[in-house]
Amino acid sequence: MESRLHVNAASDGGSSSSSPRLPDHKLYPIDANGIQLMLGGMASAIALVSPRKSLNLYDSPVKYLTVTATVLFLYYAILAFAGIYCFKVPTTRRKSLTTGARIAAVLYMGVATIAASLAISLGLVLFGAPFASQHAETFMAALNMALLGITPAILTLKPSTEAWVKALLSGESKSVPELWAAGLFWSTFVASWSAAYFIPLDWDRPWQKWPIPTVGGAFLGNLVGLLYVLLRCFVLPLARADYAETERSKRNMVRELSGSLPQSAAKKEM
Repeated sequence: MESRLHVNAASDGGSSSSSPRLPDHKLYPIDANGIQLMLGGMASAIALVSPRKSLNLYDSPVKYLTVTATVLFLYYAILAFAGIYCFKVPTTRRKSLTTGARIAAVLYMGVATIAASLAISLGLVLFGAPFASQHAETFMAALNMALLGITPAILTLKPSTEAWVKALLSGESKSVPELWAAGLFWSTFVASWSAAYFIPLDWDRPWQKWPIPTVGGAFLGNLVGLLYVLLRCFVLPLARADYAETERSKRNMVRELSGSLPQSAAKKEM
């Protein structure tokens, strides 16, 4: 599918400016990345499922969030070690990657995620999280938020301030990797921040206990971000490419018909 779309895109380069415009970014194959998207959704779903009745988010938030963080970290670690993370096109063949380089990629992901977790923990405290107590709950919540919203960017974007600012903060047109990173980042943290609104309400519900709303909002926002990425980066580009191909076929048919009409008219005159 990828080769067909690229050939069509190349052949459309010499057409008139009024022809449908294909996306600027590369049309990645949908199969491999679609599988990884499903794996990400499955990892999020598995992380929300309690392995046994005695371990739940209400009674044992630290242990429960440790399970979710472990599931997510292993998911990202496997993809980073194999070098098959979403949208990251390898410059060399995967077989040429040494074991040391694969381990270094996993270590870089882990260290960067921990650093992001510490920064998020500080932000949570500044925005009202308990300062003198529940330190473990706050850090585990921050770790899960980092794995959901920042680790995808760590694995996708270049380790430079310019790349991160362009992907997450600028209004410029973005490539598919940048859309992937920005979609998961903003959906995770906006949903988490919005869900924290329910904590101070006097409803006396068990799910209002810190940090359940914040973490639940992060997981919900991450799943919404996965859906956004699927539509924005896969469905729409493929639909536009199919539309452009259909329009080119129509124009070619019209040219063939218009070219045959004068010949048929000349034969009638003779």
